[in-house]
Amino acid sequence: MDGRVVRVGAPVIYVIAFAVAVVSWGLPVARDQLFLWIGLGLAAFSVSAWRSWGVMVLEWLPFLGLLVLYDYFRGAVSVAAGQAHVLPQIDADKALFGGSVPSVWLQQHLWTPGHYHWYDYGVWGVYMSHFFAVWVVAAVLWRVSRQRFRRYAVLTITLTIAAFLTYWLYPAQPPWLAAQDGLIPSVDRIVPLVWGHLGVHTMKSAYENGDLVNTVAAMPSLHAAYPFMLMLFFWPAGRLVRVVLGAYTLAMAFTLVYGGEHFVIDILIGWAMAAAAYAAVTWGVNSMQARRASASRRPSPPQELGAAP
Repeated sequence: MDGRVVRVGAPVIYVIAFAVAVVSWGLPVARDQLFLWIGLGLAAFSVSAWRSWGVMVLEWLPFLGLLVLYDYFRGAVSVAAGQAHVLPQIDADKALFGGSVPSVWLQQHLWTPGHYHWYDYGVWGVYMSHFFAVWVVAAVLWRVSRQRFRRYAVLTITLTIAAFLTYWLYPAQPPWLAAQDGLIPSVDRIVPLVWGHLGVHTMKSAYENGDLVNTVAAMPSLHAAYPFMLMLFFWPAGRLVRVVLGAYTLAMAFTLVYGGEHFVIDILIGWAMAAAAYAAVTWGVNSMQARRASASRRPSPPQELGAAP
């Protein structure tokens, strides 16, 4: 009876504590705050298996550590906006869309400065999901399948590192910054405007500050790459899952272009990078499994004459 009370009570206490923290301090969008609450949630929902908590820490700490380093180095390699690439992205979008830049066209037809439509709030919600979706999925996978969690973690880290290397080698301006430089017509950053209108606060990070912000890390769009990665990873789960994750991928793409955060070419490169990372990790896992299967089928060497049985 006491065990049942603990198994039910721990998740309830966690949910209440999380709700109070969000109301008091805001959403945990920073890596350290988010991972802290994910870790507490995993502990609360597996309180009956408390012996696995040590394994949980060992498997999640490298995950967090690599992403913290990614955040730090992404800001460290930032360059001045004037030194970042932008004309190739503008030319690519114009070539794809008959001479128009989609961010400009969408805002001219859908955006009303100072007046927020229902879809503007939807765009904000889709954009915000980027900070939670990948890591909440990781937490669920850790609870239901450690093998799939490890494969998912390798995939996520591979894609994230590949994106960082691209930011470093090819710093790129987003549409809103190109508009500020007069290279394209006016483009507003819609998500921060809606965010300010809603007055939603976020928890303060223990390590992030303004020095870690990189405004010219637009190529590729990791916001677009993560949903595409999720769709590929869960593709075998069935048609409904494919439709839902496909719709999420397209909704995020629309959000990023309409919101002025990315050119379409940034999104296409992000999708391509996610596909390449998925193919590479899948090949690596399959090759490793094949080698193990081959080793298990290999007959043991014959014993030498006179050797002990």
